[in-house]
Amino acid sequence: MFGKFLLTVTVIAIIWFGYKYLGRMAELRQRKPGGPRPETPAQDAGAAEIMVECKSCGTWQPARSAKACGRNDCPY
Repeated sequence: MFGKFLLTVTVIAIIWFGYKYLGRMAELRQRKPGGPRPETPAQDAGAAEIMVECKSCGTWQPARSAKACGRNDCPY
């Protein structure tokens, strides 16, 4: 009984890891050598952006693209 269960689990594990291995090989074949790697959100997640506060309304905006908030005394 235990031998059959262990054999079934082993066969399923071999099929599972074989499928993952073949998928990874196909992905590596499609990627051109020396070409840019695809962007993933996880790679960009650590990048912080500098924010600035509007002196008139108190909202925070990215420093690179700060826009006027619509008030007359807005510094942007």
